Amino acid sequence: MAFKQIASFDNYMLANITLGMLEENYINCHLKDENIVTINPLLNPAVGGIKLMVEESQAERAVSLIKEAEAAYLNEIICPYCKQAGLVAEEEINNPQSFWGKLKNQVAYGQTSTYSKKYRCQHCKSLMDELPASF
Repeated sequence: MAFKQIASFDNYMLANITLGMLEENYINCHLKDENIVTINPLLNPAVGGIKLMVEESQAERAVSLIKEAEAAYLNEIICPYCKQAGLVAEEEINNPQSFWGKLKNQVAYGQTSTYSKKYRCQHCKSLMDELPASF
């Protein structure tokens, strides 16, 4: 049975919540490197975080379940600007094809491709770098 990494976490609580949701949906999965990151969080960058490993044949379904859960959660968050519920995630992967683009990313960020995630209100179109605090 081969496993594939579908996510990486720096927070053991979020990792275990996600793991529980997938197990509830009968997906064969486990967490890798959870103990080392939980015992010594300073080692998190060295090991690449807590990895969510899923059986290869179930990986596509697991990713779609995680995206559905995130979309449902974001839809309930109130925008701090217009005070209406409904945020969406906007993900961007910068994976340059040229040597110079890859070199720039390697020097600036320590990796050849970069990933960013921002949140946009569906109503007022405000863009946020982080989720607003919900009280």
